[in-house]
Amino acid sequence: MKKILIPAGAMLVIIAVQIMLSCLFTYHVGEVFTKVSMSALFFYYIIKLGKKARAAKAVQS
Repeated sequence: MKKILIPAGAMLVIIAVQIMLSCLFTYHVGEVFTKVSMSALFFYYIIKLGKKARAAKAVQS
């Protein structure tokens, strides 16, 4: 359950920052921030998943 809540919380924070950036600067700044941060979050969890799979495979060997 905790592993699901951490990315969901991160996405909520990203959305909140997007709203603040859109109000302070322009909508485009908020959109760029959101796209970059969501991509970074996605690739972070993909890499983490790959490392976990490799570690599990090494334990089995």
